[in-house]
Amino acid sequence: MAVTIDDDQFLTIPEAGERLRISRNAAYEAAKQYRDSGGQAGLPNIKIGGSLRVPLAVLERMTQLDLPSDSER
Repeated sequence: MAVTIDDDQFLTIPEAGERLRISRNAAYEAAKQYRDSGGQAGLPNIKIGGSLRVPLAVLERMTQLDLPSDSER
């Protein structure tokens, strides 16, 4: 059975950066960090062909995490 994937289910690295309000360069650095750390840190992404994409569902889950503030660290 074939799986249908809508174009809006995945974002480019710059599109994800825009949503996170970080620069394009910072988004690419975070994507690289994710790949280099084996998924332990950075911006989650997958490689499709020669392109990196950020699953929208993962990005949305990230924004709902209850993270400690700077003063709590």
